[in-house]
Amino acid sequence: MFKSLPGAQEKLVKKYHTRQGRKKADFYIVEGTRCCEEAIKFNPSAVQCALGSNDKALDELREHSFPIYSVDTAKFEALSLTENAQGIMLLMNKPVNAKPQLEDPFLLVLDGLQEPGNVGTILRTALAIGLKEVVLTKGSADAYNPKSVRAGMGAQFKLNISYVDSLQDLTEDERLQDRTFWLTTPRDGTSCYDDKFDLQNGVLVFGEEGGGIKDLHLGQKVTIPMPGEAESLNVAQAATLFLFEAVRRQIL
Repeated sequence: MFKSLPGAQEKLVKKYHTRQGRKKADFYIVEGTRCCEEAIKFNPSAVQCALGSNDKALDELREHSFPIYSVDTAKFEALSLTENAQGIMLLMNKPVNAKPQLEDPFLLVLDGLQEPGNVGTILRTALAIGLKEVVLTKGSADAYNPKSVRAGMGAQFKLNISYVDSLQDLTEDERLQDRTFWLTTPRDGTSCYDDKFDLQNGVLVFGEEGGGIKDLHLGQKVTIPMPGEAESLNVAQAATLFLFEAVRRQIL
């Protein structure tokens, strides 16, 4: 038999349902069989504990050293952050003070993206093309927000994700002084299909969903040609096109 979930732990999970609770928490929540499997496979040392109502799923975790707690179905559904809970949840330690490593052929930066689903989707795409890290500026959605984790489908467990205060600060990093900052815009700038758009050893920046990148003087503008009448693309869609253009050019 598994232990019952301690009351103090239950309170922490309930607080995590609020924005303020997530901000203060030193953990983030991973739900669903597949995401939990990915988390344990790629980052088992970060697991604080597992809890769930799915005894079969919990049984498969016995070989690990982290605590495992069993709760009844009604309580699990109350603690779950998803509508169709699969009966398994992990509490994972948030990374502390991660720093940009600058080991990729180019650096991907998300500047003030506020929609967690878009952040997670871009992280997943970054992982798919072979990047090892993504940098976010303060004001961006938490990469470990529940919606981000679900959209990332395991990307958070494999990427080095770091935060910097601002895009300005990043341009002043002495390690990036010789790099071109490519600032994505909806309509203006060099075409992403033009040879002038040289992403090798560069920095590719995506701005927030509504207003885009605010400090366009910090780099060179680059855009996706759109002969149609749409004003812009969703930022996650745009990121996919840019990132796979890097694959087409064999940068990765």
